[in-house]
Order: sequence, then structure tokens, then C-alpha cells
Amino acid sequence: IKNEKIVFEENQLNVERSKEDEQLRKEIEARSASNQQQNQNQNNNAIDIDEINFFPPLKGQISANFDLTKKHFGVDIVAPKNTPIKAVMDGMVIGSDWTLENGKTIIVQHKGNIISVYKHNSALLKEIGDKVQSGEAIAIIGNTGILTSGPHLHFELWDNGSSVDAKEYIDF
Repeated sequence: IKNEKIVFEENQLNVERSKEDEQLRKEIEARSASNQQQNQNQNNNAIDIDEINFFPPLKGQISANFDLTKKHFGVDIVAPKNTPIKAVMDGMVIGSDWTLENGKTIIVQHKGNIISVYKHNSALLKEIGDKVQSGEAIAIIGNTGILTSGPHLHFELWDNGSSVDAKEYIDF
């Protein structure tokens, strides 16, 4: 059997829409408009980071400050071995893994499009998908990864996709 390519002229494809098709199109357009409104409402309900009371992830001595010029997007906090690292706000764990550079790292998504990142831990106490409460232990301070020089927490705070200096919002 020979395969032949069938070519239709645009005027040959004039197909009438059924009533059901028209109804389905209207429902989809209505859903799309509803979803756009919900997204706009969520953006209007955004939380101003200046209005949030963050729980400190731990108390300790800051050994390195936030410095965009050096691409150091967080603060380094030194604390005693086995110190628990705590969630700064209620949220959901979106990352809980190990990397060569940062060692055992946990990442939490919070309301208002805020993300907190905790690096160099010796142990991770939560997994991806776990809900956490402000002040709840999520990791143990450590010295993992090649970008560390001793037990400390590298802590990052992100607001709407931009890194911010956590010292402006949290008393360590």
C-alpha cells in the first residue's frame, strides 16, 4: 500500500461546531478567567517581608555576612556541635538533599513567596513534602560539603526570588 499525503485546502476544513463543543469552550474560557482572577487575588494578598516575625534558626556568632559582591547570599552562623536548626516560619520542605558543595541542605517554602535555605548540616530531620512549624527543629548544625571550614549554618532568606540579608529580619 502506497502512503499518500493528503492535503486539505483551508476552505475544505470548514466544520460546524456542535452545541456541546460551544458549551465546552465557554466553560474553559470561564475557568481560565476564574484562574486569572484567583492568581491576581493571591498576588494582591502578598505578604510584606518587613511585617513578618521570623523565628531565629539558631542563636550563635555570625562568622560571615551576606555579601552580594562575593555572591555570598546568606549569613554564616557558628554554634556548638549538635545544635538543632529550626524553621524560621511555618512552611513546607521543598528540598532535603546532599550536594558536594553545600553538604546536607534543607529548603523550606513559606507563605508570601518566602524561601529559607539551611546548608552544611550534619543531619536533616525533615523530607520533601513535610510541613514544618515556626521554631520546629529541621536539621542539626554540621560541617558537610566542600564550602565549609567548620561547624556552622549557612542560612539564606529569599523574598519573591531575590536574596535578602537575613540580619535585617532576624536576630541571631
